Parts: sequence; C-alpha cells; structure tokens
Amino acid sequence: MEEEKLNDQELARRAKLPRYEELGVDAFGSRYEWKDSIKDLRAKYGSLTEEELAAKQIPVNVAGRLMSIRRMGKASFVNIKDEYGNMQAWLGRDVVGEHDYEVFKLADIGDIVGLEGTLMLTRTGELTIRTTKYTHITKCLKPLPEKFHGLTDIEERCRRRYVDLIINDESRKNALTRSAIVKGIRNYSDSLGFVEVETPVLSPIAGGASARPFITHHNALDKDFFLRIATELNLKKCMVGGIDRVYEIGRIFRNEGIDNRHNPEFTTIELYQAYGDLSDMRKWAEGLFHYIGEKVIGKDTYEWNGNTIDISKPFAWISMARLHHAGLLR
Repeated sequence: MEEEKLNDQELARRAKLPRYEELGVDAFGSRYEWKDSIKDLRAKYGSLTEEELAAKQIPVNVAGRLMSIRRMGKASFVNIKDEYGNMQAWLGRDVVGEHDYEVFKLADIGDIVGLEGTLMLTRTGELTIRTTKYTHITKCLKPLPEKFHGLTDIEERCRRRYVDLIINDESRKNALTRSAIVKGIRNYSDSLGFVEVETPVLSPIAGGASARPFITHHNALDKDFFLRIATELNLKKCMVGGIDRVYEIGRIFRNEGIDNRHNPEFTTIELYQAYGDLSDMRKWAEGLFHYIGEKVIGKDTYEWNGNTIDISKPFAWISMARLHHAGLLR
C-alpha cells in the first residue's frame, strides 16, 4: 500500500505532538464538560453594554473548533465555532497561566478546544469571551480549506461532507434543518394517531414500485435479496394486521443513475390510513405544511422563483385532469 504523502502543514502539525506529551496533555480524545452554546449566549447577552457585562461578570464555558487565530505575543484573539454559531475569544498569558498559554501556542486552525471565562465587549463592540482557562481537547492534523474561498468545488463538497459542514455555515444549517423537519413530520403524524413502524430493508422480491433494485446475497440462506425500492408492501401488511394508521420514514434504494438531485439511496415517508380516502390524505398533507412552517421553520411566507408563497392560508386544490387540460402536467 502506497504511503500517504503529507504536505508541509500536515508535517508541522504532527511535529507538535511530542510537545503536547511534554506538557502532560493528551493530543486526542480528551473529555470536556461544557455548558453553554454560543447561540444561546448571543441571544441572552448580545444586547448588554460593556458596563453591564463588566458588572455582571457572566461566567461562560464553551467548546468548539478554532476557526481563526491571531497571535500578538503575550495575548491572542481566536474565533471558536460550535454547532450553532461562532464567537471571538481573548486569551492572555497572564490570565490563563504560563502552562495553558504554552499549550495554546501549539494550537492550529481546526483544533477543538474548550474555553472558560467571562463575557466582555471589545473596543469595536464585539461580544468576546475573556478566557481564564484554556483546554485543548483534540488536535486537527489536516488543515481546513482556505478561509475566504472555503470549499467551493461541488464534487469535493459531496465527497467530503464533513469538511463542507465545518466550512460552510449554510450546509450545516441545512443539515440541522433537515433533521428538525423529519422530527416535525414524526411529531405531527404521531399527534394524529399514526403509528411509526420499521419494516425490512431486505426483501425476497423487488416489489412495491417499478424501479431497478440493488441485489445482495444472504449467506446464511444462500439466497439473493433485494434492497427495498419502496416501503409500500410491508406497510400495507401492517394495515392488514390491524394497524389502522401507519407510516414509516425510511431509507429506500433504487439502482438507477445518479446526479446532484438524484441519489441511489434516499429517505421517503409513506403513510396509510384505514377508512379514509383522498380527502383525508389531502388534509394530512396540507396540515403538515402548516405544522412545519409554524413549529419548525417559524415562518409562514417564503420567496420562491420570484413568488411569495404563504402556507398559512388554505391550499387551493386542483385536479390532475384540470392540470393536464391546461398543459401544466407533463
């Protein structure tokens, strides 16, 4: 196997590892007990004046990734980024102590650290952590993409999603919003009496929809199975068994090409209701949009293709026959 070639930055970061050991610090995997999120700190204290912050001496304890470092001899400024936001921090050697400052001097952009201190405002009015204790948590051995251009290559962003989440705030926001929407769909469906189930991913038949399946081999049974292309059949079996309102938010697999809008594996929801008809599904769908807009996103109006869409209003329902007749359905 060909040995990985390291660039100058990677070599320089690795060269610091013995120094961490000399200082009695584990370069990787230290546990850290943090209590504050940067988003909450900004929301709670972002409007306070310099005098109010100085009088209150608000204690904070955050953990996150160093995104910038500006060293100035015996004092430095850094920018630390957690899951939902980022904040500037000031570190002074006389405040954090000689040992912690020596540990900090080994820091690189991308390292994960913990900061304890109090909040203050700088001369430029920026909310800042005045650090009294610096804790190294984990060393980042690979440099992050250049700050101002970020990770812009689409293929590289898809290949290295984890780096895209670090660098691009919008990507991380989308990932977190997606999780919140899925949770919202689940809460909304549960509130209406639907029961969530898990059904098999492997199936002896390629049923439930018309699509090309992935095929895998079951060694114990010595039989080929198909990765499901839909959750439909097993959900309908649940209804036959007496679960009148059932749904599954599940991964399905279709072996039919790939592009930036189509993935061979993706998540769907299928939902079935006994004793209902199309109007019941229509009401569920409309109610879902109202629920997600209010409970998850927090707004009712959206701009899309130059149009303002207000999902708080009752939906207009148009038949497929009418759309086809108007030439709007392909």
